[in-house]
Amino acid sequence: MRVVKILNVNIVLADREDGKEVIVMGKGIGFKSKPGDTVNEHEIEKVYIVENKDMASDMTALMRETPKEYLILADEIISYAKDVLSRHLSENLYVSLTDHLYMAAKRFKSNITIQNRMRWEVQKFYPREYQIGLQALGMIREKLGISLPEEEAANIAFHLVNAQQTEDNMSQVLMMTKTVNDILNIIKIHYGVDFDTMSINYSRFLTHLQFFVQRLMENKMLESQDSELLDQISNKYPEEGKCVASINTYIGAKFHRHMSNEEMLYLIIHISRVMNRKE
Repeated sequence: MRVVKILNVNIVLADREDGKEVIVMGKGIGFKSKPGDTVNEHEIEKVYIVENKDMASDMTALMRETPKEYLILADEIISYAKDVLSRHLSENLYVSLTDHLYMAAKRFKSNITIQNRMRWEVQKFYPREYQIGLQALGMIREKLGISLPEEEAANIAFHLVNAQQTEDNMSQVLMMTKTVNDILNIIKIHYGVDFDTMSINYSRFLTHLQFFVQRLMENKMLESQDSELLDQISNKYPEEGKCVASINTYIGAKFHRHMSNEEMLYLIIHISRVMNRKE
């Protein structure tokens, strides 16, 4: 294995005997080295194989600027995530997660807080990724000695979700999550109160919204011609009926289609439960 480029005193870019380009980490491995030198195997701590040539420049640039503890930490989190999820994760995750961890730590040390407004949605929609995010916060405390806020678990989870998606699928995930969040905001504004996010009714409602938006985006809404039942429920729950009408207006403007009677019926009932009942 021969040195191609010195990234910093602890990281070098090298060529293996099989022709693959690798990034080699080790304490002092770049010290007094120069291109063409043989890498000292006894100094190697970690080797990254860069399969994607398009990513190589991003990764080498990142490694020049980032302390190696963040690179090692990101690698450990990704290895843990692969074990838990049993899924392929994009190589780009090494770059995006390392960069995020480094910037999150810098913000924390500067007392800068950025609120993740979609934390609850990420926690509900992607529970395994969110639990990995929580585990990652523990790893960050142990390795770096800093306690990042729990909202960072959602940020890490979203990087993991992103790493499992194709470009088209990720676009749909973002659209679905934003639409659910918009509907929740319409309801909160209509009633002038926040949700009890710890209640079982909220959990059920969020699940209903998730599947409703998925049906909406796939144009597979539940259909019913029973307008009489919808009228009865709307009369029984007039405020919920008005709220659903506002949601229907929003959907019409955004998706150029309207909710079916059956979807409106179920939504009225769920809103009634989540806003009025206590369990």
